[in-house]
Amino acid sequence: MSYFHYTNIESFYHIVTSGNVWFSSLAFMNDEMEGFDLHKVLAEVLGLKYGEDSCINTLKLIDTTIETHLRFQMSFSATVLKDDISQWRAYTGLGSGLCIEFTDGFIDSRARQIDCIYDFESKKRSIIQNRDLKVNDITIENRLSTPSGTEDFVKSVINTLVGFKNESFKPEKEVRWVFSMNGATDGSINYRPHRLGLTTYKEVAVNLSKIKSITIGPQVPEQNLKTIEDFAIVNDCAGYITRSKVTLR
Repeated sequence: MSYFHYTNIESFYHIVTSGNVWFSSLAFMNDEMEGFDLHKVLAEVLGLKYGEDSCINTLKLIDTTIETHLRFQMSFSATVLKDDISQWRAYTGLGSGLCIEFTDGFIDSRARQIDCIYDFESKKRSIIQNRDLKVNDITIENRLSTPSGTEDFVKSVINTLVGFKNESFKPEKEVRWVFSMNGATDGSINYRPHRLGLTTYKEVAVNLSKIKSITIGPQVPEQNLKTIEDFAIVNDCAGYITRSKVTLR
C-alpha cells in the first residue's frame, strides 16, 4: 500500500537528514469544526437532548478532560491521493514543496494507524462499537460523577476521536499514525512555536528505504530535480525522483 505525505522542502530535508518525522499534537490540527461534530455525536449516542442544560453540563465535563488528553495525542498524516491538486495547494505552499510516497514499514510499527472518519453516522457507529464507551447497566451521569470515571470515559472517547475529521475534509482521504503520550513529563515530548502559539511534538524514527518516490511540486524550479536526486542518493534515501503533472497558477 502506498501513502503520500505532502510537505515543504525544509521538512523533507529534516526527514532525510535526521531519519525522523515529527508527530504533531492533535490539539493543533486544521479541523476547527471537529469539536462541534463530536458534541453532536456524543449527545446522540449517550441519549442526551442536544442544547438542554443537562446535555451542555455533561459535554462541558467531557470537554475539560478531553482538553487535558488531546494535546498529548501525537499524529503524523498522509493521504492515499497521488499527485493531487488540492493536496499541493493545502500542504506545500501552493505547490512549492514535494510529496513523499512511502509504503508499509516506513513508520515505527508502534504507532497506531487510523483511517480518518468523516460522516456523522460512521462517527456514531465508531463510538457505539467501542466496548469501553457502552454504558451497559450504569447511567452516563453516574459514570461521569467521579474524576476517575470521567477520565476513563474520556480516554475511551479519545481513542476513537483521534480519527475524527469534519465531513468537509472527506476528499482529502487522510490516514493517520498516532502515538498516545503520558503527559508533559514524558521525556520524548518536545515543544515548538506554532501559528496558534506553542505546541507539542514527538520525533519518530522512519525507514528511508520504504520511500518509493519523491515528487517535486508544480511550482518548484526544474533545476531542483537533479539536486534533490543527488541529495537522496547521498543520504541513502530510496525512491525515484519525478515531477508533478499538476498545473498550478
